[in-house]
Amino acid sequence: MQTAHQKHDGEKIGGNRGIWDRVDWSFVGAIVALAAFSYAASVLYKTLESISWDQVRHTIVTFPLSRLALAGLATAASYLALVGYDLIALRLVGARRVPLRTTAITSFISHAVTFTFGFGVLTGGAVRMRLYRPWKVSTDQVLAVVLLCALSFWAGLAAIAGICLAVDPELVAALVGLDAAACRILGLAILAALALWLAISARKRTVIAVRDWQLPLPGAGTTLAAIFVGMADVAAAAVALWVLLPHDVAVTLPGFLVVFSLAIVVGVLSHVPGGFGVFDAIVLLGIAKGAPSPELVSSLVLFRLVYYFVPVTIAAMMLVAYEVRARSRVAQEDSSQTAALFDPIIPPLAAVATFFGGLVLLVAGTLPAERIAVVRNFIPLPFVEASHFIASLVGTILLVVANGLAHRLRSAWQLALLLLGGGAIFSVTKGLNFGEASICLAAAGLLIVGRREFYRQGGVFAGRPSASSLLAVAVAVSASAFIGLAIYRGIPYDNSLWWEFAYHQDASRFLRATLGAATIVIVVAAYQLMHKVAPERRHVSPSEMQEVEAIVGASTQITSELALIGDKRFLFSQSGDGFVMYDVRGSTWVAMGDPIANGGADLTDLVWRFKENADERRGSPVFYQVAADNLPVYLDAGFSLIKLGEDAWVDLEAFTLDGKVGRRLRQTKSRVERSNVSFEIVKAENVANYFPALKRVSDAWLQVHGRREKGFSLGFWNEDYLSRHDVAVVRHEDRIVAFANVLRKPASATASLDLMRHVPDAPESVMDYLVVMLLEQMKAEGYKWFNLGMAPLSGLPEHRLASRWARLAGLFFRYGDRLYNFEGVRIFKSKFKPEWRPKYLAYEHGLRLPQTLLDIAGLISSSPQRVVAERQRHDA
Repeated sequence: MQTAHQKHDGEKIGGNRGIWDRVDWSFVGAIVALAAFSYAASVLYKTLESISWDQVRHTIVTFPLSRLALAGLATAASYLALVGYDLIALRLVGARRVPLRTTAITSFISHAVTFTFGFGVLTGGAVRMRLYRPWKVSTDQVLAVVLLCALSFWAGLAAIAGICLAVDPELVAALVGLDAAACRILGLAILAALALWLAISARKRTVIAVRDWQLPLPGAGTTLAAIFVGMADVAAAAVALWVLLPHDVAVTLPGFLVVFSLAIVVGVLSHVPGGFGVFDAIVLLGIAKGAPSPELVSSLVLFRLVYYFVPVTIAAMMLVAYEVRARSRVAQEDSSQTAALFDPIIPPLAAVATFFGGLVLLVAGTLPAERIAVVRNFIPLPFVEASHFIASLVGTILLVVANGLAHRLRSAWQLALLLLGGGAIFSVTKGLNFGEASICLAAAGLLIVGRREFYRQGGVFAGRPSASSLLAVAVAVSASAFIGLAIYRGIPYDNSLWWEFAYHQDASRFLRATLGAATIVIVVAAYQLMHKVAPERRHVSPSEMQEVEAIVGASTQITSELALIGDKRFLFSQSGDGFVMYDVRGSTWVAMGDPIANGGADLTDLVWRFKENADERRGSPVFYQVAADNLPVYLDAGFSLIKLGEDAWVDLEAFTLDGKVGRRLRQTKSRVERSNVSFEIVKAENVANYFPALKRVSDAWLQVHGRREKGFSLGFWNEDYLSRHDVAVVRHEDRIVAFANVLRKPASATASLDLMRHVPDAPESVMDYLVVMLLEQMKAEGYKWFNLGMAPLSGLPEHRLASRWARLAGLFFRYGDRLYNFEGVRIFKSKFKPEWRPKYLAYEHGLRLPQTLLDIAGLISSSPQRVVAERQRHDA
């Protein structure tokens, strides 16, 4: 509730967004990543033109086990070095209580998942959040650990690349088209930059702060340790591939380390999961002299298996075993709080497992059948062909459904469980592929274990997919098609291939499966682009509105009157004595003020239920303008808080115009009354008779400085709303020049005003006069408190150690006159000697605060237009 001197602080937020602010950078990144993968795939396709799948398969089957064992040892050394990342990061963020065993297991699982699927904050961060949570590692600390691990990795990668460039630059020089001297200088420059970083960190410890979240950068000693750990990790990973290379590849280890580092950098920057295709193309171009041999290609395939597939498989089994033990322990302890620690990891893990199962089914559909000679003896050809085609379609759909699992959708859980079961069956009937079936069943088992975590409503294909999910699906389908084209390139294309059905017609099955997968992707993408999710019903039924009116009438909270504006939805308490009034903007669910709780209504329960309701629909809940008295409830519910400003409450028992205290207001009143001005309160039942005159005042007020109607947190011109309350009017020469509606709560002896407007040519100080007369009238009627509304951004701490939000808001308060007269509002209300009571915003995600504030501002500015449109639709 605000006065005529107020204009909401969010009015101009987002009003002048530049072109760069309107760009969806996540989708730009996805397009760049897909372009990088496509280019790498085309390079690989041309480079591998002379190599057949049979040659690669023969080389893999006959590969010496001793060299595979050496690659396995190097891989183990690399993952062992990775533990150092987490050890250093945990100590920097102050989480020293985590045991070494837990750190080692968590590091292995998180890095194995991140290396294979990419999106480190989502995948590796989710694993760390799950496994470190029992040791009281907070979400902010987990985020800091993820970033510090990434920093250590890049530092070690830069160090080893710089050293090797300085020692042996010839190989990279040939690859990038520079001379050896330039590459050597580049290596020395990298080492110099690292030395400078060490020198700076030795002089001063640096902390990167984003509001209350902090990322402490390591000192010189810790930085040096992180560099050595990173070097050990990269060197061991490079050796794992180096020992697999054929003997005819004449490349020194330092030169190969530089090529390997360059391939990792390009793979990471491409954002392609696991650097698939991009990493391999760089390695082939860097070390192959002319056309690569089948042995070299086999080395890359085996490296993928040894360094990526085997560790992520072991990590998945370890995590599933950990979850099963944890849940059995929880069942024995019967502790819901302990159970809550084990649940958050299930959705992202299930999404990854389901996506992996779909990828296995899809890629397997491109490979030649290995057991076809056995299958043909007892499975008819139509069953083999149908199973192969359907398994590929199932795999493609699983890629898409995985995104819904990450968002905890119940419909995605049901569909994924059905598809994984079908995928297991079809894997067996198409060629006795028990490995594929086991992967599908393992993913299905994980879904069954975590079935309680998939509770959100909504269609599995509804809503806009994220850029990362689109990228993952596109890369998976493209990689499958690329593998098939590379394997069957020796078979001349003919239209008859589409219609040939035989046990050994693998190329025909690949063509049909690829067409089916592409069709599925196109249909789903078209559906998601064209299909708009039906918005949640906004119109409140007459019976619900009667229930709202009854609760508002019995409430002692003055803010409950805002429920009658007509621009809100309602979540009712189980007892029917309270509600949360809210609306939705984007994915932000904004509750206006504290829940209205009467009688048997539980405010705490309403807060939790609103949070659950938003969460079920993938929304982010916030409570806007909550009082200080209820802050413990929001803190217990996991909300963060920032101060928005202060409410001005006038103590009517102490209010007076007598004596020295009331001298200025007394003089203002006398001066205005000498201008032939009168004050009157129009009863609610008679307000409709004054609508034409009041509308002229309102329109004139809106025209000044191009004002627009605001809503949600304050009233706007709505005749239904105005006719519910008395209206205080000021006349000048029998013409209404100002008015304000009067809100009363006799049960709590509080009153307020909401819609307060005047014409531009009204007598000077007419608004001061209106407020003074209202205060005197309410005091005469026996009211004890009068609320003048909030002064935005006022009363925030000015100490140099205050939060960044407080300091930034303080600057706006003092110097933001062009946007809004923040300080003027405070001065106006201060005339009436109010008691200032703080108001807060309770929000859930710190990094989402800017978007939350923009959504609230948009909700307030668009509220009146939405109410009019809704009324027109309802009337029609």
